[in-house]
Amino acid sequence: MSVDKEWLSSRIADETIELVLVFEDEGGIIWANEAACQKLEYESPDLTGCSMKQIFRQDFREQEPFDRLKLTEKKETAAYRKNGSCFPVHVRTFPGKEEGTYILLAEDIADRKSMDMRSKRMRQDEEENLRARNDFVSNVTHELRTPVNGIRGHASTLLDEVGEEQRKTLELILHCCNNMSAIIDNILDYGKLGSGKFTIDEKEFDFYKMMDRAIATHMAEINKKELRLNLDVDQTIPQFLVGDELRLVQIINNLLSNAIKFTMIGSVGVVVSRTEQTADEVELFFMVKDSGIGMTQKEQDKLFQSFTQADASITRRFGGTGLGLAITKQLVELMRGSIQVESEKGKGSTFSFSVRLKTGSTEGGAASYKGYEGLISFAKDNGRTDEDDFSRFGEPANKEELKKRMEKLVLSIELGTWDKAEVLASTVKELVKNSDDEMRRLVLRMEMAIRKSNYEKSIAACGVVKDAIIQRIGEL
Repeated sequence: MSVDKEWLSSRIADETIELVLVFEDEGGIIWANEAACQKLEYESPDLTGCSMKQIFRQDFREQEPFDRLKLTEKKETAAYRKNGSCFPVHVRTFPGKEEGTYILLAEDIADRKSMDMRSKRMRQDEEENLRARNDFVSNVTHELRTPVNGIRGHASTLLDEVGEEQRKTLELILHCCNNMSAIIDNILDYGKLGSGKFTIDEKEFDFYKMMDRAIATHMAEINKKELRLNLDVDQTIPQFLVGDELRLVQIINNLLSNAIKFTMIGSVGVVVSRTEQTADEVELFFMVKDSGIGMTQKEQDKLFQSFTQADASITRRFGGTGLGLAITKQLVELMRGSIQVESEKGKGSTFSFSVRLKTGSTEGGAASYKGYEGLISFAKDNGRTDEDDFSRFGEPANKEELKKRMEKLVLSIELGTWDKAEVLASTVKELVKNSDDEMRRLVLRMEMAIRKSNYEKSIAACGVVKDAIIQRIGEL
């Protein structure tokens, strides 16, 4: 590239933010633009009388001839001001139009380097703080395990040695210990994922037995809440797969426990299908559906963030740390998959995710599978039936459900199974939420009496609620 005197004398060269210097073979500067004078703190006549050896001391040395190849490519060096201080620059040189002349363009990168250094220090500080936080969380959660396990052990020992009232208290203590252990596990997993210490342990496992065990874990709660369970598992999925069975179960458990937790009436469902398969790998697609409380779009947007839940009232009503779905998302991504959610307020949610697993060396499939607990059904679920009518007070589905729940509620009170009665009372409250204020107040009083395990007041309140329902929607 060559540049003539017309360009040098034009406003383009003089007003560019780059430093422009024209020098001779021996290094003497014969022209400088305004930016060069300002940056190097020279008056124009003084700078044109200088040598490149004064400005670029690292590249032009005394007693050494100028090597025209030294600065032919863009490189970083230092430019020295008149007072002897320097600043970093990127420089390029080109041959001038006249023989024995060269043009140097220099870009001041001091601000950029300063910003890069600040960013680097901030990243280092952030990494150090993250390590310190993770170490602290890990130590604290490990320390918490000891008292929790101690309380659980003593409470379990006392279960067979106390009366009915004390047994109920001990069962509550055990339930709280289990919740606390789950919270500790979530915090530990989150710490490992955040610090990059979490790894996927791939081993061969029986897919259908894994699914049965995962579903069986939740059957007690499903039955307790009188929910319907819909299962649809693709029969073409290989029986033996290679992957992290423990973490896959953790993903399914997190989603299924949420579905059950946020569903008071209706159903939960699990659908698993094979979407792609090669000679040594298979992609599985899972859906966990519920007819629960649902979410708005705004609530969905922050769903997978750490320490958040869709709504602050969710934590007060249902509990939880807000870590479960954040951990689930990271686990799915570690298995080379993705997770999504579709939901509508008051009409349930559907969580779907995919994972990629290797196929096992052992042959087998659904056709040869006998079943672990007989939980998995291969019958297709044609979707929700009349679940939308459950919430419409007085509709046939709502009326039928109220009749069934009230009968079971009275039976639970008669048998003294108060935990079951509490759940049933909550579902009755859900079924009458679209009724009038008086109806809702009557159900709330009934629920309060049941929570206090007061037989006389609970039975009386059930009678009042039943009469009020009959008065509004007819015979139950």
